[in-house]
Amino acid sequence: MAMPKPATRRDHCCRATPLALAALLPYAGNSLMPAFAPTSQPPRMHATGVASSTAAPAIVVAAAGAARGGVAQSLLASGGVAAAVGIAATRWRQPQRSQRGSVTVKAEADLWQPRLEDWSAGELKAARDRAASMQGPAADYKGPRYEGPASVTAEFINSLISIQEQGVLMPKRDAYLMVLDVISSLRKESTVGDVSIPQGKHLTIVGDLHGQYWDFMNLLKLAGRPSSDAPFVFNGDFVDRGSWSVEVIMTIFAFKLKDPAHVFLNRGNHEMLETNILYGFCGEVGSKYDMGLFDLFSEAFRNLPLCHLVEKKILVLHGGLPGPDPRIWMPGQTHDPTDAIPMMRLADLDEIRKVDRYIEVTPDAYPSSIGPSSDEKDVNDKRTLIDILWSDPRGGDGYGPSYRKGKGVYMFGPDVTKAFITKNNLQCIIRSHEVKSAGFRWDHPQLLTVFSAPNYLDTGNNKGAFLKLTQLSAGSDIDIETVCYDAVPHPDLPPMHWQEHVMTNYPQLTQIMKKKVGSLGFDEFGDSDFEGLMNFDEWEPAEADAFQEAFKFDRYGRELA
Repeated sequence: MAMPKPATRRDHCCRATPLALAALLPYAGNSLMPAFAPTSQPPRMHATGVASSTAAPAIVVAAAGAARGGVAQSLLASGGVAAAVGIAATRWRQPQRSQRGSVTVKAEADLWQPRLEDWSAGELKAARDRAASMQGPAADYKGPRYEGPASVTAEFINSLISIQEQGVLMPKRDAYLMVLDVISSLRKESTVGDVSIPQGKHLTIVGDLHGQYWDFMNLLKLAGRPSSDAPFVFNGDFVDRGSWSVEVIMTIFAFKLKDPAHVFLNRGNHEMLETNILYGFCGEVGSKYDMGLFDLFSEAFRNLPLCHLVEKKILVLHGGLPGPDPRIWMPGQTHDPTDAIPMMRLADLDEIRKVDRYIEVTPDAYPSSIGPSSDEKDVNDKRTLIDILWSDPRGGDGYGPSYRKGKGVYMFGPDVTKAFITKNNLQCIIRSHEVKSAGFRWDHPQLLTVFSAPNYLDTGNNKGAFLKLTQLSAGSDIDIETVCYDAVPHPDLPPMHWQEHVMTNYPQLTQIMKKKVGSLGFDEFGDSDFEGLMNFDEWEPAEADAFQEAFKFDRYGRELA
């Protein structure tokens, strides 16, 4: 349906710094699974050579020989470095084999850790050489073979989608080389990309997909596929939560390789190491392929642009706008719309363009981002990245504390949106990041949210949506049409299914954290895409005590005497 135009329109952090990994990952596997009821009446599916069944399909990796191989595992260099990130430098123990369906337990290296340092050109070339030497697929593999970007045609994508629907994956060699070529492509792009709408055509904008492959396939049936005449912007959060994130991201990367100038990708908060370890993608890649490929996915994600500007009129980003400057945090501030941090200085698009986006946000980066205005580029880049990936709109003016995480993540009011649009001469802003019951919502008169994962986590009961943008003539306002759709059945596999791979194989990345879930709308790990409020009395005593600690700091986050 066509959305009426708003009245204002004419109609601590560094470049891939080590994470405090031992504090990253709650013991989530079994505690999460029962909460997510699988979709009823899943279609009957089977992988090649596997009897058809309504059970979760076995995943077949189309490669002969051992499951290991390819890019060497990226390990921390010394016990001293391991201690610095809170990980004991102990030998890996042989795990027990999983009893849960198709999850495969495999110890791929002693004390594997995510790749934390930059990939040099030489390292990427060495990774490419190793990938090229990997063994090819089994003789009965019937899917596409990747031989460089030129090999990705419409027929290639048809074949890729077909085998994935049967539970078969691309050969590991081909998957490695595809991701390496996507890295090369993304490294040539700017932090803020420019997008044009073909004359007489439309641009499609897709919100969060979260590994819901079957809903993604339904979206493509409704919207069509990307091409030179049908550009797409995928607005982040391609992976995590859903249990087909590998299939989703490989399809998107295939689109990108086929039409690099017409397929645009934004980074979301689920294209980060922290969230990938917490919410399933790390375990899924490790279970379906290996952790070396996960390292390469992480490198691709760090190179993703943060925003795209459509016809110099509409800014598309994942989360929200730059936060308050100075970065004030008021202890005891509530979510009452009248309780606000006032807007003072607001960054503009030119400042966002200069952000060094090659950053991993560490768990301590959020509270450490609080403080007075700064002239240090690293500090401001970190703050901007947090805001673009994590922030949400609120009803009242000014800034307020976010429902997500803790200190350092903000919500922004309609006055902030209006001021940013006026300052940058925009028509409106499109973002994602939050579940909306209809799949979309105008949260502010000039701020539109689109979310493309219907029945999110199999419990959301929300619709999905995508947007179609058209421009009648050069310089005219852009018309925005919303297309909504319901969830479709999927195989009987719950969200976060592959997280068990991390829990079983890499316990050094986990810690047991006991929290109570107040409702399905509250994410126990601080990253709820649902709108809602966790009341103070829903917190465990330890959390309440931690909240009270906020009163020991001044408005700049400095400890009071």
